[in-house]
Amino acid sequence: MTVGALAWAERVIPRASFPESQTLHLREPTGHDELSLDGIDTRAAARLLARLADPPGAVAALSASDRDRLLAVLHRGLWGDRIVSSLECPACAAPYDLSFTLSELQQQIESNRAPGTVIALRTVQDRTGAVIHLPDAEEEDAAALGGHQAGLALLAAAMLGDHGDGLTDLDERLDALAPLLDVDLEAPCAECGHPALARFDIQTFTLQRLLDEREAVLGEVHELASGYHWGLSEILGLPRGVRRAFALRLGGGA
Repeated sequence: MTVGALAWAERVIPRASFPESQTLHLREPTGHDELSLDGIDTRAAARLLARLADPPGAVAALSASDRDRLLAVLHRGLWGDRIVSSLECPACAAPYDLSFTLSELQQQIESNRAPGTVIALRTVQDRTGAVIHLPDAEEEDAAALGGHQAGLALLAAAMLGDHGDGLTDLDERLDALAPLLDVDLEAPCAECGHPALARFDIQTFTLQRLLDEREAVLGEVHELASGYHWGLSEILGLPRGVRRAFALRLGGGA
């Protein structure tokens, strides 16, 4: 059994990683890709994206900002543009949903991006002449493993030249020049109106959602193996959408 073209593929143009324009193509994950995911940290995100992106080697060189752009494309391809998160009011304990569109959030974040020019790999110069080197996934992972002090050292090492007035200034300019999809959103309670903030992080949200679907993937594999007598490798090699379509037909859903 063979399947030709993948069901979808998306283009992403990094904005804070390469001095020359480069386009990455993100393909639909297969079962092999989905089951390879083993966490929600930066290392897990980089490994998954390297499996899905073409050219794969480019992912290791991306800044966190551009990895988030890839993860947003992945989320839209798998589940659509709308994000729905279930919350509980800290005041009245009522459950309610926070709902927004990923594309609108990205547009809002991008509208606040400060002008800058990528002059070398993950090296951005702003209008004042200040130059900031953005860490890659390996550097971020090393800082996370090293704890808080290592994280501060990473930020300090990111500044090139004699600009700014310390870590606070650097942190602000990193956020302005290469913003992340990691924000606090206003989420007032739908029942009592109590004001609240909800943290949204595209990396954690997308990877956790994939991990939460692991049992569903295994169920689909079992169903296709039982119904069509295909081998495990064949089934896991199917694009996610194709695998689900076959499983739906076996279940009488189409």
